[in-house]
Amino acid sequence: MTNKKQTITRLAVFLLLSFGLTYLMFFIYIANFGWTIDSKWYGVMASCAMLCPAIANVLTRLITKEGFENSLFAFKPSGKMKYVLIAFLVPFVSDILKFIITAIFILPSGTIDKVFQKENITDFLCNTLYLFAVTVSVVLPGFGEEFGWRGYLTPKLEKLMSLPSALVVSGIIWGLWHAPIIACGHNFGTDYPGYPWTGIGMMCIFCICTGVYLTAITKATGSTIFAGLAHMAINNIGGAVSATLFSYAEITDSEIAGFDISTTFNAIIMLIMPVVALITGIIILVVTIKSDAKKQLSVKNFKPQV
Repeated sequence: MTNKKQTITRLAVFLLLSFGLTYLMFFIYIANFGWTIDSKWYGVMASCAMLCPAIANVLTRLITKEGFENSLFAFKPSGKMKYVLIAFLVPFVSDILKFIITAIFILPSGTIDKVFQKENITDFLCNTLYLFAVTVSVVLPGFGEEFGWRGYLTPKLEKLMSLPSALVVSGIIWGLWHAPIIACGHNFGTDYPGYPWTGIGMMCIFCICTGVYLTAITKATGSTIFAGLAHMAINNIGGAVSATLFSYAEITDSEIAGFDISTTFNAIIMLIMPVVALITGIIILVVTIKSDAKKQLSVKNFKPQV
């Protein structure tokens, strides 16, 4: 079997297991509770589903006898802690931008002044630190996805195509993997034009952009553990920061009438985080690729003294 055929076979096994396990889990959930996220079991089911790509990674390596070499499971924090900071800053900055744009174009004038009062700032910082702690404590589900998507899927695709193409294809696959929860109303609800296909398409775009960022962190650190932390920061901090700020504004329902059901605006707002993630990811990739090229050049030009 040629290397290309071998890679394609391993990819096929991985995707069959990842989608099969996840979709089976959702089929059981939907059969019992319907197409809804309003169930006490939804969070449990979604968290378990996030572990499926990691399980598929392990099973694929065992089934195909590939082994665990270059599995990107290493944890070498020395010199890498700046990426922990980046993992938190990307969703945090994105959410601040989301709030500012909303306050300027949607909410009543004076909203920003009302929010950033002294007593609110202290409360806001405490809530933000709490979110950071929660992110670290529940990193396992995020790692479950990253060990699968960035630890197996993307590296395999890179053997078949260029890095930019691999990032786009892996993002689309990752987005389609979310199809059942999007159909249940995750992120976009169910009351929007083109439901659920529009939402699934938006999720694919979201995954392509954030996938660049998560792949960049993986390549820069040589580990999917940092990407797992970044993934959970996106899940936990994304939306929570701006939601907290909105609560401080004490806006009445009449003042934001139609805001929650403005699908177009919500879709635009959702793209703020991926755009910030995409830009950050490209910068990290460029720096990492240049750094690796310099190391290879120095090794190539090294002449031992005799």
